[in-house]
Amino acid sequence: MTNIVKFGTKVLVATALMSSVAAAENIFVGVEGALLQSQVKLDDMYPSVLDDPKDMAIELGLKAGYDFDAFRVWGGYSYRTKGSEDYNIKGPNGFVDGEFSWQTHNILVGADYTPSLTDSFKLAVGAYTGLSIVKGEFSGKSEYTIDGVKHTGNDVSKTDTGALFGLKLGGIYEVVENNEIEFGIKGDYQTTGLDAYDNILNYGVYVGYNYKF
Repeated sequence: MTNIVKFGTKVLVATALMSSVAAAENIFVGVEGALLQSQVKLDDMYPSVLDDPKDMAIELGLKAGYDFDAFRVWGGYSYRTKGSEDYNIKGPNGFVDGEFSWQTHNILVGADYTPSLTDSFKLAVGAYTGLSIVKGEFSGKSEYTIDGVKHTGNDVSKTDTGALFGLKLGGIYEVVENNEIEFGIKGDYQTTGLDAYDNILNYGVYVGYNYKF
C-alpha cells in the first residue's frame, strides 16, 4: 500500500511539473515602440481641435501575456513622450496665446486574435483598454470671458487619470524559434479628466519584439 501511495504521489508531482512547463511555454514577454500622431479635443471654453501637433509622440512599452496560439491575452505599461501644439486665438471674448502639451503613462490589458497565415507569420488583430495618467500643460497667457465670468491663466500644469480604449492591426513574424517581431498600426482614444482637455485621439505605427518561453 505504501509503495502505491509513493507511486501515486510521484505521478501527481510529475504531472504538476509537466503542466507547469507546458504552461510556461505559452508565456511571452515583449517590448514595443510606436510613433504616434494626435488629435486633441479641448474643453468647450476653447473653440478648436488641436488636430495637427507640431511634435510626434514616441511610445515605449513593456508587456507580458499568455499565448493560446490562435489568440493571446496580455497586460502591460507604456509611456508616451510629450506632444504639443501652439495655440493662438483672439476674439471678442478674449484671447489664448501659448502652447498646449500632453504626455501619458498607461496601464493596459488587451487581447489579440492571432491566426497563422504561414508557418512563421501570424495576423494580429486586437483591442486593449486601461488607465491613462495624463499630464497636461499650458505655457503662455490667456484671458477670456464666459457667461460673464472673466478667466485668466498663465503656465498651468495638471495631472489626472482617465480611460483608454484602443484597436490594433498588424502581423507577427517568428524570426527564429521563440523570437518574434511584431509590427502594425494602432489607434486609441483617451479621456483625460483635465479641465482644458476633453479627450485625445492617438494613431500611428508600432514595432515590437516578443520572446516566448
